[in-house]
Amino acid sequence: MPDELVLGIDLGTTYSAVASIVDGEVEVVRNRLGELTTPSVVHFASADTAVVGAAARESLDPENTVELIKRRMGTEFELLFHGARHTPESVSALILRSLVDDAVARFGPHGTVRAVITVPAYFGIREREATLQAARLAGIEVLEVLSEPVAAALHYSAQAEPGAALVYDLGGGTFDTTVLRVADDGVHVVATDGDSRLGGADWNERIAEHLAAAFAREHPDADPDDEEFRQQLQDVTEHLKRQLSTVTSRQVKLRCGDDSGSFEIDRATLEDLGADLVERTLRIVDRVLADAAAKGVSRIDEVLLVGGATKAPMIRAALQAHLGRAPKIVDPDLAVVSGAAVRAHRLATAQAGTSAAVVPRSFGVLVEDSHDEGLRSFVDHLVQRNDPLPATATARFATIVNRQRSVRIQVFEQAGDVPSAEVEHNRRVLDGEFAGLPPLPAGSVIELTLRVSADGLLAVTAREPLSGAALELEAYVDGVVDGAATERLAETIAGLTVRC
Repeated sequence: MPDELVLGIDLGTTYSAVASIVDGEVEVVRNRLGELTTPSVVHFASADTAVVGAAARESLDPENTVELIKRRMGTEFELLFHGARHTPESVSALILRSLVDDAVARFGPHGTVRAVITVPAYFGIREREATLQAARLAGIEVLEVLSEPVAAALHYSAQAEPGAALVYDLGGGTFDTTVLRVADDGVHVVATDGDSRLGGADWNERIAEHLAAAFAREHPDADPDDEEFRQQLQDVTEHLKRQLSTVTSRQVKLRCGDDSGSFEIDRATLEDLGADLVERTLRIVDRVLADAAAKGVSRIDEVLLVGGATKAPMIRAALQAHLGRAPKIVDPDLAVVSGAAVRAHRLATAQAGTSAAVVPRSFGVLVEDSHDEGLRSFVDHLVQRNDPLPATATARFATIVNRQRSVRIQVFEQAGDVPSAEVEHNRRVLDGEFAGLPPLPAGSVIELTLRVSADGLLAVTAREPLSGAALELEAYVDGVVDGAATERLAETIAGLTVRC
C-alpha cells in the first residue's frame, strides 16, 4: 500500500470536487456516477447511513437533508437527524469522506490522506478553523487551507503572462474578488474582499420564487409547500439557469398534484431577477480595486472569471461594462480544485514555490477605556485586512485596577464590510485568560502579540515584561466545536456508512 494519497479538494457550497497530480498533470477524479463534481448535499437516510451527492439532492425527505452547509461554517449551529446531533463540521466531514472515497476508488488504498482544502478568500478565522475540524473528522491531514482565488490563479498562472489580475469568483454560495500579481516566482495576493452569503444559490431562489408565483396565479388552490413540487422547482431552476446561459428563452413544465402548467422564462427575466445581486458583486469589486490601488496596484491586466455562476452572460456583460475590459473564463467549475491539486503536490514534494496571501479581515483586541471608568469598550485592530500573510503585530495595553492578578484577553475579527472599532461591528473569535500575574499596580503594561499564519489561523501571546510571565493563549475559537464535542462527532461519523 502506498504511504500517502495527496489531493486537492474544493469543498464548495453547492458542488465539491477532488483532484490529484498524475504523471505531472492534474486529474480531476470522477465520482461513482462518472461526474467531475459532486453536489454538496447530505441526506441522513437512517441512523447509520448518510447519502452524499446527487441522490441526496433528489431525496424527497427535506427534514433529513442538508445543503448549503458551507454558509454555516464557523457558527454555533446544530442539527438533529435520527437522534444524532450534527454540526456544520460533521456534515462537511461526510462530504469530504465521500470525495476521499472516490479518490481511493480511482487510485487505490493509501496509508495517509493529505490534502489542500480550499475556502473562500473572505472566510475568517472561525470558518477556516471549522474547515480544519471537518477535515480532521474525515481523517484528512491538511497540508494547507488555501484561498479559492489563489487556487484558481495557480491553475491559470501556468499559461499566464506576469501582471496583475482581478479574480471574480462567484460560486454556488459564496462570492470572492481578489487582486493578485502573477510573477515568475508565484502568485501574490494584493487585496481581497467578498460576501460569504452571496452566490448562485441566490439566483436559484429568485427563479424558484418567480416560477412558484406564476404557478400559483394559474392554480391558486395548489399546495406551494408540496414536497414533490418543491423538489421539482429546485431541479428545474438549476437546469433552467444553465440553459439560459446558452439560449435566450426556455419553456418549463411544472406539476403539483393534479395541477400542471407550462411557463416560458427568458434570459431578460432572469437578468431582471438577479440585477441587484450582480450590483452587490460590483460594489465589492470596487472596494477591492480601491484597496489594491492604495497598495500600489492600480492597473489590472486580466479579469478572470471563476465559479460556475460566472457562466451566465449577464455576469460577463456587467463586468465588461463596469471595468471596460472583457473578462476571461478560466475553467470555472474546475479551476479551483485543479489549483488545489497543484499546490498539494508542490507542498508534498517540497516544491511549494510562492503563494502569498493576505489577511481577509482585520483582527484586534477588546479594550476597556480606563478614562471612561471602564464603561466604554472598543476593538483595537492590530492586524489590518489585506496585510500580507503571515502577519504579526504587537501592542502594549495597561491593567486598569490595582493588584490585578489576571487579564481576560478577547480577540475580535472584523465582521462588517470595513473595519470598525465598535464592538457590535466585530465578532469574537478567541477568548482566554492570562492568569498568575504578580499583584501589580493599575497601569502596568501587558504586551500582546497577534500572529496570523500563512493559511489564516490565529495565535495569541501575552507577556508581562517586569515579571517575565508569558502565556501562549490557550483559547477556544467561538463558533467551532470544542474537543469533547469533536470526540462525540467523530464517533457519530465513524458509525455512518456513506454512499452516493
